[in-house]
Amino acid sequence: MTSSNKTLLVLGATSGLAQAYLRLVSAEGAFGTYVLVARNAETLSTVRDDIAARSGAKVITITADLSDPGKTLPVMEDIAKQHAGNIDESFLAYGVLGDQKDFQDNASHLKDMLDTNFVSAVLWMETLAKVFETQGHGQLVVIGSVAGDRGRQSNYLYGATKAGLERVSEGMSHRFAANKDIAVTLVKPGFMDTPMTDHIAKGGPLWATADAVAQIIRKAVVKKRARIYAPWFWRWILLIIRAVPMPIFHKTKL
Repeated sequence: MTSSNKTLLVLGATSGLAQAYLRLVSAEGAFGTYVLVARNAETLSTVRDDIAARSGAKVITITADLSDPGKTLPVMEDIAKQHAGNIDESFLAYGVLGDQKDFQDNASHLKDMLDTNFVSAVLWMETLAKVFETQGHGQLVVIGSVAGDRGRQSNYLYGATKAGLERVSEGMSHRFAANKDIAVTLVKPGFMDTPMTDHIAKGGPLWATADAVAQIIRKAVVKKRARIYAPWFWRWILLIIRAVPMPIFHKTKL
């Protein structure tokens, strides 16, 4: 059972990775209060009960559709007011993967994906940055993706949102570089076995479980790393992919 007085805010608390991270920090007794935000009230309630039983901590749930920036702005303001001064860590773990062809054919679906993965995420990041500045401490953990490292025909629209999050995270890390009590950690997972990837054939050495990625993230958070690939080998895979000259790259089917 926890004796910590720290607070963790999780945005997208019902995602597979968020739940794995919550189980991990609950076992550590790292936080005394959890504020969990997600849009599925039934699943969120199940996650709340699980984390409360594991940790003995106070667990607050907020049902909100994080995909709609307009609807989540009031939620951001309420959380900032209610918990300002007490948010020690925020874990931003929501997003949609979707299908590249669908986004190309349906502008409405493309807009929804851009709003979810980039617009609303950046609004949350800036809101929390202000909270951290005011309270003088805090750590923001943002889930990006290796898809943001290079534009590929198979997922460049989704990848563009993750590349955008990386630039914002990078700039925010620079913004707080002189303050050792405020940190931003960008996580770049590769293939991960979660419900989000159920439509993709899985298997092989490049796939990782959510629990394994959660452990990598936790170590990076403790060390206040600015950016990590999860698992580590994606750093070298993407280094090679980024280095391939454009004429050769265009002959691939990546």
